[in-house]
Amino acid sequence: MDNSNPAHKQLELNSLIEFSQLISSKLDLKYILNNILLSIMGKMLISKGMVLLRTGDSDPDCYTVESAKGIDAKYLNSDLKIDFPKIPVFTSDEISVKNEFIEGNGFRNFFKIYFQNKYLGILCLGKKLNNSELAKSEIVFIETMLNISASAVENTLKFNEVSSLNSSLNNKIRQLKSLFELGKEFNSNFTDKETIIKLLSYTLLGNFGIRDFVIISKNKDGDFYLLKDNRNLDIDSLCLNEYFPKDHVSEELRNTIRITRGTSMPFIECLADKEFELLIPAVINNKVENIICLGKKLDKTAYSDTDIEFLESIVNLSLISIQNSNLFKEFLDKQKIENELKLAREIQIALLPSAIPEVTDYDIAGMNLPALQVGGDYYDVVKLTGSKTAVVIADVSGKGTPASLLMANIQSAVHSYLKLYEEDSFNLAKVTEKINELIYENTASDKFITFFWGILDSDKNTFEYINAGHNPPYLLKKDKIIQLSEGGFMIGILNTGINYEVGKVSLEKNDVIVFYTDGVTEANDKDGSEFGENRVCEILKNYKSSSACEIIDELKNAITEFTVDTAQYDDITMIVLKKVS
Repeated sequence: MDNSNPAHKQLELNSLIEFSQLISSKLDLKYILNNILLSIMGKMLISKGMVLLRTGDSDPDCYTVESAKGIDAKYLNSDLKIDFPKIPVFTSDEISVKNEFIEGNGFRNFFKIYFQNKYLGILCLGKKLNNSELAKSEIVFIETMLNISASAVENTLKFNEVSSLNSSLNNKIRQLKSLFELGKEFNSNFTDKETIIKLLSYTLLGNFGIRDFVIISKNKDGDFYLLKDNRNLDIDSLCLNEYFPKDHVSEELRNTIRITRGTSMPFIECLADKEFELLIPAVINNKVENIICLGKKLDKTAYSDTDIEFLESIVNLSLISIQNSNLFKEFLDKQKIENELKLAREIQIALLPSAIPEVTDYDIAGMNLPALQVGGDYYDVVKLTGSKTAVVIADVSGKGTPASLLMANIQSAVHSYLKLYEEDSFNLAKVTEKINELIYENTASDKFITFFWGILDSDKNTFEYINAGHNPPYLLKKDKIIQLSEGGFMIGILNTGINYEVGKVSLEKNDVIVFYTDGVTEANDKDGSEFGENRVCEILKNYKSSSACEIIDELKNAITEFTVDTAQYDDITMIVLKKVS
């Protein structure tokens, strides 16, 4: 290289400037390192090159092959341990401890990469095509390029580290949210062990692809039994109580175990034969109360430490819920469950709107009165934008706790989709289809939901809606009653093939819409007669000048008077929407 030629020097300077701009344009480590190799190898006519980055500060001789050209691609991302000289630039002759990998691939020249005295890694180059040694000017040029590159490499490493930390943090946040939601689900189902197991099954399958698991639980006498099994595990032959005695369990079995063959415990050997991979105990008050054994993941990958940490939280949460379920069943033998159901009612009330949002020029009120402590009716009023408000009412088949669980599902689905609301892209019919598919996939075939929802536009004074098999709400315009019946089939009966039609009405001053569930019209008096739709319409006409809250009170009082001396048979839910100006 002729460094005395000013034109040549200017060319090299321009090349370095362009190179600096190139590698600084992206925070992509592979991109930066590949450009370092291609630029240097192309200029020096070298056919082999490799960049090794240090794997950490704990061992200065450990490296990872981050980028390579001219060698077998299988070496990429592999880890190496090499004792390089302390000097920044050297040849293979100066490496005191010979390395088979370095020698086998014919690397000759080595340049350490530093950023502000921090050793990042090393550039390894093969011989030039003409077998000549690097000239001093070429060495200086390579060092200059590496000095220019070092800041980009360091910035990218830091960026990747921060991105990894953010990803890990976001993953932890998602896990915490999942645990919080699961906790609510498990707590709301603590009276039903089978529901808890089903929820656990969905969670394991959905989050980890785990289909096979076994739960071994302790009964009230302290003996272990098979609570849930889908792999025909012969528990009786394993003498579980020898491994999990009432008074003491070995320390080994108090912690999560990766199941492997070759142990001294027939129990673990049997699990290994059935291709189980993890054993997670639930220790309560220093006693092993439940054990869960997990099979392989569907993708056949091994359980990582992060997987196990999250699984321990989920499993312990569910197994504690199962334990609580066992304790609760004992409690049922001694006293009634009235107080517990009151708590369940409070949880359900929390799913209903605590306050109706204010809407310009409109008066909206709602109420819910379950037949039991908890019910299957659901209503909601959700402000979407300054002018758009969603109104929802639904009635789950059945009553009591099973209906309330399905009610929670529809509430969760509705809120999930409404959070994604965008005025120009939100398709009411398509979202209704998605909610139907979701409910169908997660409920029993004998469960369904009548469902009505719509979006009020307070600027344009229009109401677009879909009626999915629900009692048609009544729209009072002057003295005319209009039923809002456009829509389609009820939710949860069929999986696909349902097309929902969107209805639309315009609203004028003093127009009133009454939304209700069938507990209103089907309320019975002591002779078995129904309250009926005509009474609802009459009250609506008689009190059309009243406020939304007053109309609801009149309807409620009329139902109470009609059903005097009879027990409430079904949940009663109403919403009244009135345009006031």
